Amino acid sequence: MTPIRTWISLFFVSACLYWIDDFERTAQAQNTSLTEGWTKYDFIPGSSVLFFDNFSGDEPGQKPEAWKSVEGTTEVVLFENQRWLRAANAAYVAPPIQQLPSQFTLEMDFYVIPRGYSGKYRIDIYGKTDDDWATFTIEDVAALNTSWGLSIEQPLELKGRHRLAIMADGSGFKCYIDSLRVVEAAKLGNFQPKDIEIYMPGGEEQGDDKCIITNVRLAASKSFREQIEAQGKIISYGIGFEKETATPKPASIATLKALATLLQNDVGLELSIECHTYESDDDGDNTRLSQRRAEALREILSSEYKIDRDRLRTKGWGASKPLKERDTVEGLAANPRVEFVRR
Repeated sequence: MTPIRTWISLFFVSACLYWIDDFERTAQAQNTSLTEGWTKYDFIPGSSVLFFDNFSGDEPGQKPEAWKSVEGTTEVVLFENQRWLRAANAAYVAPPIQQLPSQFTLEMDFYVIPRGYSGKYRIDIYGKTDDDWATFTIEDVAALNTSWGLSIEQPLELKGRHRLAIMADGSGFKCYIDSLRVVEAAKLGNFQPKDIEIYMPGGEEQGDDKCIITNVRLAASKSFREQIEAQGKIISYGIGFEKETATPKPASIATLKALATLLQNDVGLELSIECHTYESDDDGDNTRLSQRRAEALREILSSEYKIDRDRLRTKGWGASKPLKERDTVEGLAANPRVEFVRR
């Protein structure tokens, strides 16, 4: 996999690539705020979690147990009261999966120090051979390079903590930083993703070691229609709520829009909105909270998207129906969810 490692860039692929028309205005907006503009956000996390790690099961100063180390040295560090993965020197790490699906999403939090050297974050996607690749880098520019000659750069001005999200739907890629879509690749051509690696350089000077990542989530994705047809329900991780409230977070708008479109196009479809929480300390409170959340989603779909309320029922399960064992990293990734079950 050496060819890709000579590039200074992060990921994106397409035989026919285009940048969204208002990208220059978007890049300017990044300089002031990366938390606005959620109305144009259309990222939907994958529904089948392939890998998740927030390093909560690792001790600071130790190598991460769940990761495959390809090259270099990494260690878990405590930063801002949370565990992160840091590169002690130039390092490549990868989630231990056999094969990337053609449709997948990748999410991770990353941190940029607001001075001098800020490190670079790079996602390398390999195809069937080492000579078939795409790479996308975030530093002071967002840079796209591919094995077939695409090379594009756009300036960024980032500091502090941000969320990177990548969505591959089989016909193209989209990349987001917080609320903004910064890259769109419309067609993949013959490129078939196989492997994924994350590259992080280590800091050379004291304080230059904030090239760190956490909350890394890789998931296979299917369209809502595919999920309904295959399993009679949609499992959604794209709807989050403000802590201990029934108020959806702004990023939830993409999932709600997609669900509303499905219901508008299939007027005979009736769903039960079922919310599940992670916490189990007080099952009674969590059941009531999840019920209020389900009712809030029905209200949004009814009032904002004009979906007949009679087509939607609600149920709050609290933490009573976990998909994975509670109090584990896997449970944290899989259990808090919203399901839309066909009635």
